[in-house]
Amino acid sequence: MQLHARHSILEKNENSFIISVPPTRSDILHPCDVAEDVAIAYGYNEIPKIRLPSLKPQSLNQFSDLLRSEIAMVGYTEVLTWILCSHKENFTMLNRIDNKSTAAINGNPRSADFEVLFFFHIGTYYDPSFLVVRTSLMPGILKTVGHNKDHPKPIKIFEVGDVVLLNETKDVGASNCRHLAALYCGATSGFELIHGLVDRIMEVTGTPFVSPGDESGYYIQSSNEPEFLPGRQASIIYKAKQIGTFGIVHPQVLDNFDIPDPCSFVEVNVESFL
Repeated sequence: MQLHARHSILEKNENSFIISVPPTRSDILHPCDVAEDVAIAYGYNEIPKIRLPSLKPQSLNQFSDLLRSEIAMVGYTEVLTWILCSHKENFTMLNRIDNKSTAAINGNPRSADFEVLFFFHIGTYYDPSFLVVRTSLMPGILKTVGHNKDHPKPIKIFEVGDVVLLNETKDVGASNCRHLAALYCGATSGFELIHGLVDRIMEVTGTPFVSPGDESGYYIQSSNEPEFLPGRQASIIYKAKQIGTFGIVHPQVLDNFDIPDPCSFVEVNVESFL
């Protein structure tokens, strides 16, 4: 492996190796690269397989998997869409206005389809051709339906994935947030089916339906989001905070994504339940 190793004994008789990396191994960037070389030389199949007692799955991932199972049992098919999208898809095509305070922008995209990356230019000017990291799961799901509009109806799909929002309190300037989104597309809008899916999600999470103002559960109230049809949309309020929105997708938004059939959509912040 061309690595020079020198054995040494530390305090408390602990063994260690000091590794010297020659110029010919410019691919060694981190101690984990040295560990990889050791594993290759020793043989991956020779390493005994053990499960560390301290190794436990993250609660967010466990909760996300449970939600995936429940929604799949209702009859929805899971999709996996790109976390990178164009500025146009994330804002203009959803009838949204970019206030320059939510999306992480990449100023040097290689493709017009992926304008939002994990490079942040906070507070700087950019033109609409830049790429962004999605702030919602809606663009990817609508693109999926637009590319599969000839599929037999109804189309019932969902996704559980991360969105990225600017956050000045983080050292990188932004933070990931786990969202759940689902869409129904058919001969009718299926608004009542999406509403029923919201109730099912709340039921499996043990969240009761309460009167407005009660912080012990959730309730819905009228909203005014531009991506939904006015008067046919609602916000989901949980513990006095808005955690999601559902409604009939605006006809202009459907036309922007080349979708000929009516659709209803819901998106919920999963982390609000933890």
